[in-house]
Amino acid sequence: MNKRLSFFLLAALYFLIAYLPVQAALNLAPDIDLASGRALILGLFFAWLAAWLHQKKEAPAALSVGRLSLLLILFFLLAALSVFAAQNQTWGLRKLLVFASIFPLFFLVQALVKKEEHYKKLVYIIIGGATVSAVIALAQFLAQFVFGQEAIVAFWAAHIVPLFSGASFGALVASNPSWQVNIGGQTVMRAIGLFPDPHMLAFYLGLTSPFALVMLFFEKHRRGLWFAIYCLLAAVLLLTFSRGGYLGLLAGLMVFFIFAWRKIKGKGKRFFVALCLFAAAMLLLAGWPVAMRLASSFNMQEGSNMGRLNIWQDSWQVIKNNFIIGVGLGNYPLAVDFSGNYRSSVTSHNLYLDIWAETGIFGLLAWLLLLFGAAGAAIKKINRFPVVALGTLAGLAYFFTHSFFETAIFNPTVLAFLMIVLGLLVVNIKEEDVL
Repeated sequence: MNKRLSFFLLAALYFLIAYLPVQAALNLAPDIDLASGRALILGLFFAWLAAWLHQKKEAPAALSVGRLSLLLILFFLLAALSVFAAQNQTWGLRKLLVFASIFPLFFLVQALVKKEEHYKKLVYIIIGGATVSAVIALAQFLAQFVFGQEAIVAFWAAHIVPLFSGASFGALVASNPSWQVNIGGQTVMRAIGLFPDPHMLAFYLGLTSPFALVMLFFEKHRRGLWFAIYCLLAAVLLLTFSRGGYLGLLAGLMVFFIFAWRKIKGKGKRFFVALCLFAAAMLLLAGWPVAMRLASSFNMQEGSNMGRLNIWQDSWQVIKNNFIIGVGLGNYPLAVDFSGNYRSSVTSHNLYLDIWAETGIFGLLAWLLLLFGAAGAAIKKINRFPVVALGTLAGLAYFFTHSFFETAIFNPTVLAFLMIVLGLLVVNIKEEDVL
């Protein structure tokens, strides 16, 4: 592929990744919302594929048969196979189309990001997009103390969510709000930004914020800026009041410092200790709502915790009755006797239970092998590309942990950035040497 065409496609990929956190929704029909980023991903993928077919000079790197590629394809095929067992196959096909329109981003990253400088630019774009999203979410959170909580909730439900999540999905969110939380007897609106709910914003920030943390410790210049950006991203994640997000954040930080400690030099280690002391002091002085929210995660008598345990028990009953092939992708709500529509908010509140219940045991195994294979690839890349490897590893630790409490793979932005993270792990490297 000639240099000019490669440059154009890479620039398009950069633009796409910058656009994904703020992508608008296309309202194609009263019951059909389409995230515009999905159409752009497919458009860029087919443009790249057409360019390669026209050149016919070399096999495209993104079509190599590496382990991560095979595992991603295997999971897709198992999800597709489960649709044949579905009570409502239309629902299953619509969910499958979500995968089909976003998984190509993994191959695009692998094919177009070819140099270390491309790595760095892509990391800058990821951090920049996360910063913009965090600023919007912080403004939304603080606005309730100026204009009143009811006014901001009504404005977000009427004008923001329909624009960025779709009219149909926005109506579902408005009827099943998770935007508010009671902390110490006071109800506040959580940080949600341009996402449909606080948990999806937390997932996105959990996947992207580790890159800012890595830049803080491994980039020699502008460390003050990286520190400010990471503090902003972490603070907004805390303001989502997502307890799964809190546990994911702790898991990501723990994994990061386990693998980064030996590579951080003396001043960096002292800075890390000072950072931990500062964070602890801030939590003691002003972070009591966050601390209370985190502590409630371990209270089994708390209402939402008891409800989640009951949901998990219901999910296990569905799994026991459909252990091998599942009930079909997108059909879990029907399996638990909920007579809702396709936009039903019913899930297992656990990604692994959802995948097992809908695609069967082999679908779950393929997904787990994909995540653990990606973690293994990241560990082996730490010495060559510490910024990408450590940022990816911490993000995967976050995603793996938070997924015990929520299902995020059908949010187009979260799934897209998961594909970006996975794609970065196989860039410019023979996968047989990595995995």
